[in-house]
Amino acid sequence: MVLSLYAVVSLLTLPCLVLLGVWLFHLPSATGICDTIGTLGTGGSGQFSLKTLGDCRECEFFTPDGLKLQGTYVRRRTVERLGVVVFCHEFGGDRHVAAPYVAGLLDEGFDVFAFDFRNHGESERMAGYTPRTWATRYEVLDVMAALNYVRSLEDADPEGVALVGISRGGSAAMSTASCAEGVWALITDGAFVSRWVTTANIRRFMPQFVRLAPVLTRLPWFVHSIYGTVVHDLVARKVKHPCINLVNDVRGLRLPALMIHGARDSTIPVELAYRLWRRLPNRARLWIAPKSSHNRSLRTHPARYRRRICRFLKNHAPGPAHWPHEIAPTVSPNAACTVRVAEKRPPAYARTTAS
Repeated sequence: MVLSLYAVVSLLTLPCLVLLGVWLFHLPSATGICDTIGTLGTGGSGQFSLKTLGDCRECEFFTPDGLKLQGTYVRRRTVERLGVVVFCHEFGGDRHVAAPYVAGLLDEGFDVFAFDFRNHGESERMAGYTPRTWATRYEVLDVMAALNYVRSLEDADPEGVALVGISRGGSAAMSTASCAEGVWALITDGAFVSRWVTTANIRRFMPQFVRLAPVLTRLPWFVHSIYGTVVHDLVARKVKHPCINLVNDVRGLRLPALMIHGARDSTIPVELAYRLWRRLPNRARLWIAPKSSHNRSLRTHPARYRRRICRFLKNHAPGPAHWPHEIAPTVSPNAACTVRVAEKRPPAYARTTAS
């Protein structure tokens, strides 16, 4: 009986020890992949200009940790205002990337505020911080600072704002929307959980380093996710990146959300978009843009893309502004998520998948 018990324990333990040994042996290769992928980002900086959209004003504002950021506020082309949209650009871009995304929103009655994240565009550089494709708490602080600035304006919308974010900017916007009140809708394009991307890349490049790859790749996702999380966090600590935990953050997301993702995205595999979408509350929608790669859905389907985001925001906008100018509450410099503004919640938004 005792021998049988030892045999069972050995049979269960031996595969785990082999797997652990393989992981440890190839850990340098895995961290190298993670480190390299984290620096491979492309943006549209310099290709567009918000100044071509019409009535806009340049501004500057400060983050809770004291950095000066640059932004541009673009006024609508209609008499009445339906709402205000804050745009969060992708890694490697700047605020002017917003131009092709928001041009149609101005005609529908939305004001748009776009800003440069720290260490991007004309915003101040943070010493000792080199941005990567992963969203960190620094990007969340930047989004919070943008919300603070927009709410401090004389003609601030008391109903709050909508957030639109691309890639890393979408991840930061999603994290912020989960804890900041006064955000009435969220649109992301290519948002992702950075630890899952690390896991997917390790599985993708594993055959180049591991002889047992054909066996290991058949293991369940959660097993790979454990290793991917360890690798990602090791690299994040090494380069001093306090990455957000988007999987935990989205549990607090209680507003209408639209996720957009390219069907042919090789940077952020579409399966990761589905995984993230399934973590969102029932009000979230997901549009998988056919034949589109990462951050290219607008280019692949320009009319369809603009029509979808306009319709989504119009369906959930607070409505035309009929209030006198007033100054809205501001965010405490020492608080991460303490914005409190009057909100008019839209009706429940059914979770559906569009193709």
